[in-house]
Amino acid sequence: MSRYRIVIDRAQCAGHARCANIAPQLFTLDANGYIDSDGFEVPVGEEVAAFRGSLACPERVISMIDANGERVRRTPRTE
Repeated sequence: MSRYRIVIDRAQCAGHARCANIAPQLFTLDANGYIDSDGFEVPVGEEVAAFRGSLACPERVISMIDANGERVRRTPRTE
């Protein structure tokens, strides 16, 4: 079970695609280059990639949330 989830405000996505450049396996884009999801559970082992992808967004529309509902502000530890 995932300890983290990504939450995306798609309406505010400007299509820079930096998230997908960092972690294309997690952040999929539509045909116009905009994020194609409102969010997802972060697969185990992909925590750091998801966090880096969220930080890459210049519009700050991507948040990584922990199991307590808190926004993740530091690189997650992997086990």
